[in-house]
Amino acid sequence: MPEDVNRETVERRRDRLLDEYGEVRLHEEGEVVDAERFPELRKLARDGYTGGAYAWVVRRPEQAADLTESMPDEVDEDVAVLMILGRGGKRWGLAGGGREAGETYEEAAVREVREETGVDCELTDLFLIRHRVATSDGDHDERLHKLSVFFDAAYAGGHVAIQPGELAGAAWFDRPPVRLYPENAVRASTFWDDFETDGDPLTMYRE
Repeated sequence: MPEDVNRETVERRRDRLLDEYGEVRLHEEGEVVDAERFPELRKLARDGYTGGAYAWVVRRPEQAADLTESMPDEVDEDVAVLMILGRGGKRWGLAGGGREAGETYEEAAVREVREETGVDCELTDLFLIRHRVATSDGDHDERLHKLSVFFDAAYAGGHVAIQPGELAGAAWFDRPPVRLYPENAVRASTFWDDFETDGDPLTMYRE
């Protein structure tokens, strides 16, 4: 029998989120990891890593910074969403990252958004949980469980300021960029009326 690493912990945390937030989309999936990389992920899992948390941060027009004098008067601000571009990345994603020991996924999301972008946010809801089970394409027989948790959030202050070397960019979008990670596409499909996909983004392609 394969050993399920972190299964009980992940399922307990997953069930807590589902109980607390009510009707939330849960996507359960398996992923096959290269045998050379698997030991590193296994060590992280055994050290207590159970995944990460991310936030779809919305800024209302009245919360936007004042325009500089060089900007034309007719520029209109609209509701905007904060997204990031990772180093070497080709798709825009949500700010967030790994949950640290002693944190809830909520605390991890707020902390990571601030650390990555300089923006403060307040979580308002939960729209997606991805429960992933990783196995090796080699002779390792463990199954590594983790959660990726995606929250709705409201802008609470700060200005975008990324650390050099951490991200390629971060920006507010009042319409969806062309290339999105699957989780963004899921949320964009209900946030922007004119955003359409040809199928379920979570099953159409992987990161």
